[in-house]
Amino acid sequence: MRLRCPVCRAEAALEAWAEDEAARELMALLAGLDAALGRPLVAYLGLFRSRSRALSWDRALKLAREALALSSDAAVLAEALAETVEAMRVKREAGDIRPLENHNYLKRVIESVAARGVVTAAKVKRASAARRVVSRLSATEEAILAIRQVGLDGGVIDAEGAP
Repeated sequence: MRLRCPVCRAEAALEAWAEDEAARELMALLAGLDAALGRPLVAYLGLFRSRSRALSWDRALKLAREALALSSDAAVLAEALAETVEAMRVKREAGDIRPLENHNYLKRVIESVAARGVVTAAKVKRASAARRVVSRLSATEEAILAIRQVGLDGGVIDAEGAP
């Protein structure tokens, strides 16, 4: 079975990836995670890749296991991963394109998220969905979504925008 990358359009055989033990283990690990944690983890792993080189399956597996071991609270970890990815995206847009070398920044973000209080799984899913939608919206729609999100988090406005 040949698969096509939705980003670069490169083709690869799924059977070839299945021959690599680390690739199989990483895919199994990711498949066992809730999407609210799995998606930001995949994006986080991408922060370790340099512009000119691919991340090896062995390294990706090692990094994923290390990141998952940093917190026993999946909601806190998911929020910290999402915040880390967003912060690094902003840095890269500003011209700092160096890949991450370790998990030190993520550790600090986990501490920050944990200090702010318990993050519910519903809030993580809502924030993740909002991030995906925002990238396809106009500036006006983004502003409306941001206002609604603030209202949702503060308990003032419901999902339809009503108090």
